[in-house]
Amino acid sequence: MALNRAMLVLCVATALLAGCKREQAQDEQPASPTEAPVVDAAPQPAPQAAPAAQPAAVAFDIGKIARSDKPLGAWPYVILPAGYVYERADDLAARSKDLARVPVWTGGELLWLEGRVFTDEIDAQDGKTYSQFEVRKNLRQALETLGAVRVAERSFDEAVRGGNERDIAAFLNEFGEMYYPYQADQDAETWVIRGADKAVWVVFHSGNNDGSLMVVEAPLPEAPAQ
Repeated sequence: MALNRAMLVLCVATALLAGCKREQAQDEQPASPTEAPVVDAAPQPAPQAAPAAQPAAVAFDIGKIARSDKPLGAWPYVILPAGYVYERADDLAARSKDLARVPVWTGGELLWLEGRVFTDEIDAQDGKTYSQFEVRKNLRQALETLGAVRVAERSFDEAVRGGNERDIAAFLNEFGEMYYPYQADQDAETWVIRGADKAVWVVFHSGNNDGSLMVVEAPLPEAPAQ
């Protein structure tokens, strides 16, 4: 009996000791690390670059153009080369307006003028093959004879065209024959004849099969601000 009691005491002590070791092992386990916050790794959009600045317009100075005293002749002043005619040559008066507002490209500025305006298309006469080189060469010579100075050899760029879209569209709605000279980057020349109190402007374009021309007689433009 004494042996049984001793065995019982030993078993109880062993069980208690094992329980204490388990509790100690649990107490010694390191605490669970705090979970790191989830970071949104989605790439952020790059900041958009500022739009490129448009080149500043260069104000036209009529004072830099030599004054001409050459006689201009009858309106519309520009005589076409032999073998070429205005499309409505039988009624040139109908191609003129005593007062209109039109733009001319000076090479650095789209200058809006108010004055007398003539516009028409240029055609070859029957039996004549149209030559854009011939028309350009002879028109240049005719304008130089009148004392004209060329201020632009091509039309404006897309930036100028887009910035004046509404006004140019209204102009072309009234003067549709000048469509090509008033598109961006076209072979369209601008000439000016400076008189004592007025200026005569000529804009013309010559394509492969026909051309177009505008003559504007208007007061001298104001000098640019210094």
